Amino acid sequence: MVSNRRMRLETAASVALPMNAGADFGVGEYFVHVTVGTPGQTFMYLEGSSALGFFANETISVGLTNGRRTNLNDVLIGCTESVRGPEGSGFKGADGVLGLGFTDHTFTAKATQRFGGKFSYCLVDHLSPQNVSNYMIFGPGKVDKAACSRNLQRTNLLLGGSFGPFYGVNVSGISIGGVLLKIPSSAWDEKRGGGTIVESGTSLTFLTDPVYGPVTRELTKYTSKFGALPQDGGPFEFCFNSTRYDESKMPPLQIHFVDGAVFSPPVKSYVLDVAPETMCLGFVSASWPGTSIIGNILQQNHLWEFDLENRKLAFAPSSCT
Repeated sequence: MVSNRRMRLETAASVALPMNAGADFGVGEYFVHVTVGTPGQTFMYLEGSSALGFFANETISVGLTNGRRTNLNDVLIGCTESVRGPEGSGFKGADGVLGLGFTDHTFTAKATQRFGGKFSYCLVDHLSPQNVSNYMIFGPGKVDKAACSRNLQRTNLLLGGSFGPFYGVNVSGISIGGVLLKIPSSAWDEKRGGGTIVESGTSLTFLTDPVYGPVTRELTKYTSKFGALPQDGGPFEFCFNSTRYDESKMPPLQIHFVDGAVFSPPVKSYVLDVAPETMCLGFVSASWPGTSIIGNILQQNHLWEFDLENRKLAFAPSSCT
């Protein structure tokens, strides 16, 4: 049995998970650190890999912002016995995936039920070495106390329904260089085959065809002067020689939300340095009808708070260090 004093100490704090980029391991995902207690299903992933394993309810040990540690009991854990897939697929430098989805069985559900109904993270640059880190927080406090809080914007979170376990947002349009692009409204409407989610577990940003076309056509007006490169079979369609690249010449890209909030990622989050003398537009085409995905590279250098109780998403630019 947990004493009343111990419960007060724990609920006055938040869960803090150290978090860093996976650049040292050659992957685009972000790493957090948790401790699981004691160590039949097959799962297929988007890039073609699969994992065979089983489920178990287990205990996870986590650190708190007050320096203490506590246990989250009865957390559903998937234990993998084998992984199959294309060369290069699977986990590099990680032991698994921390599920943040909006369902009853994820780590998020257990942590937010106990620590205030919200979680937040600030993703450092995806090329940062392992010793540059931040924290993922489950509970209140991080956003309101952050130095960037004066620039905080909020928009509605769309939970459940056709979005399932993902975190939907109401996008109204995308502008480049201050000019709204001509994108059909159906591309943003989940009831008409579209919609948008904010997804920390996906590195790249996927835009459905009605969005991808206008965005890439406008951006290539600026990148074409550097010398287009042929496709090399990777995920990116529009790459160029970066020898003469000048980031200051690239136009700002902004994502506009229905309620007036505007997300303005830095240029380095949508014009990516992918190889020596090679940069690419950081967008991948997704089939239509379908959902556009704001991936974690586009989210980097911003503080994000998912308030599940009030169904609000807060965000603000931040160095995350």
